[in-house]
Amino acid sequence: MTDFLPAIFLGIILSFTIGPVFFTILEISVSKGFKAAVFFNIGVVFSEIVFFGIAYASTSSLLVSIQENPSWKLLGGVLLSFYAGITLLGMYQNKEETNQYVFDPSSESPNLIKNIIKGFLLNIINFAVLVFWILVVANYGPGFQETEYKMVMFFLVIVGTYFSIDLGKIYLAQQLKSSLTKDIIVKIKLAVNTIILIIGIVLIFKGFFE
Repeated sequence: MTDFLPAIFLGIILSFTIGPVFFTILEISVSKGFKAAVFFNIGVVFSEIVFFGIAYASTSSLLVSIQENPSWKLLGGVLLSFYAGITLLGMYQNKEETNQYVFDPSSESPNLIKNIIKGFLLNIINFAVLVFWILVVANYGPGFQETEYKMVMFFLVIVGTYFSIDLGKIYLAQQLKSSLTKDIIVKIKLAVNTIILIIGIVLIFKGFFE
């Protein structure tokens, strides 16, 4: 069991890493409800599985490519900026339709599959997460060479810890939901997507100037 203690710690780090997914989960929880946020998080987990598979298959060569080729940062920045820009544009075009944020439990998360896809796509374009998994596999993989299934178990403990903590964050956000007005929720959504846009722009600049 001690072999998997670092996995719990890594799951905590992954859950509290400040990035697009961190803010979006909280925003979806208060604006669209518990189910929507959980299914968004399931989409994120699916993307983590993809990243782990890529990292496990090509650890060293891919890490060198990402570190030495600024095009990866440029691509990630463009995709994040595009995502945030489209969302902000949609908010501007529908700024008078604030009734979409009415807290009606019966209308909570009308399209759960859409939330899974949204979570998957938002995380899959964040190459920092891929670097995280490459480093995990590079550091802990050699210790599990004789029993390869343990590396998969290590991954499951990380993702399980991450998902459990995120459920707690979603629950806490729900407790604040009743005290939030429509205007505040719109401002939260605006702030979240502005942060994502800034992250994207920073990555684009790093891609150009490194």
